[in-house]
Amino acid sequence: MKKHVFRNLAFAMIAVSALSLTSCLSDDEETIVLETPNTGIPDDSQASPNPQLPSTTTYVPNIQTTIEYINGIPVISIDMTGVKNPDGTEWLRLYGTGDKNQNIWVEVDDIPKGIDVYNNADKEAGKIVKTDIVFTVDNSGSMDDEADAIARDIISWSQLLVNSNLDARFGVVGYEGPITGAINLTSVNNLSDYLNEGTGTSRTYHFGGADASTLQSLAYNYTSGGWYECGAAAIRFANDNFSFRPGANRIYVNFTDEPNQPNGKSGFSVQFFEDQENWPAAYGTVHTVYSDSRFNNNRWNYEEQPWLISEYTGGTTIFAPYDFSGVTLEGLPVTGAMENSYIIRFTNIADKLDGKQHKVHITIRSKDGTVCADKIFYVTFLNSGK
Repeated sequence: MKKHVFRNLAFAMIAVSALSLTSCLSDDEETIVLETPNTGIPDDSQASPNPQLPSTTTYVPNIQTTIEYINGIPVISIDMTGVKNPDGTEWLRLYGTGDKNQNIWVEVDDIPKGIDVYNNADKEAGKIVKTDIVFTVDNSGSMDDEADAIARDIISWSQLLVNSNLDARFGVVGYEGPITGAINLTSVNNLSDYLNEGTGTSRTYHFGGADASTLQSLAYNYTSGGWYECGAAAIRFANDNFSFRPGANRIYVNFTDEPNQPNGKSGFSVQFFEDQENWPAAYGTVHTVYSDSRFNNNRWNYEEQPWLISEYTGGTTIFAPYDFSGVTLEGLPVTGAMENSYIIRFTNIADKLDGKQHKVHITIRSKDGTVCADKIFYVTFLNSGK
């Protein structure tokens, strides 16, 4: 199928006439796609409403939004990590407006948007996805069997990501009851040095980096009291105090063998992450590695399923053996989620750059209907200037 692309207003009348014929074309004939002048992005007039889904089979990950200007025209980019087929066989490739394989739709304030999609798996020159990754590690005594294996795999996995088509930085937070260690976002070499300063759980039981003393003093504000292990508190500590780069996808990987234990503090509950007023999409996606037998009964604000944070933020979960044997980070779903991330672009948004929240509705439906996902985000499009 060949696409004829109209890039400027001089062809607008011809395009409009041709568009009335597209519904009669077969898959073997030509499709005509009108683009917003000077951007190469399909025009909103080409967009169709988000399809209605009978049910959902997977999650839409949290998103990052940035604004760029193309020939003076503001364009929104949505960065989103990968969406996996629920049967576990492959990561979804996404196709936007005007493509016969379209499987993602976007509406802003209920208005369908013309979108184009870049799949990071294509590894095009000049298109590199920025990602800031934080490992939150339960370093209580019960994690001693896992600690060395986790540290080893964090280092090797981080090096693998650096060698892929990702611009990645890495941070760590260690927690037991209080926050017991941390290093701010840094290079893979500095990460390795930090984790190799000790063995076992002591690997994450100290503060490192140029701002070590500052992080240590701030850590006292993020405890659930006593020795209640609380991954949610560790994630919030990083979110509030680490130096995330503007526009970078924020990824958390939480390693624990205990329930999330906020000890009555609702701000450290997994439910905190369910509300976008508390945890906006831009704050990132949380993936969970839980190395113990599953427990099914939540005692909200006291003993909670930690993997619910992943469900609320569009992340993934793996249930590992107690000693982490047979599990490597390279095989975790989060690896594929990053390597198969997407950049989704649309324009005609000048009136949205008003400092107010706008509803962004994303729907994904594969051609065969096996992958169905739908989520509404509330986003403020910050205009950083041309």
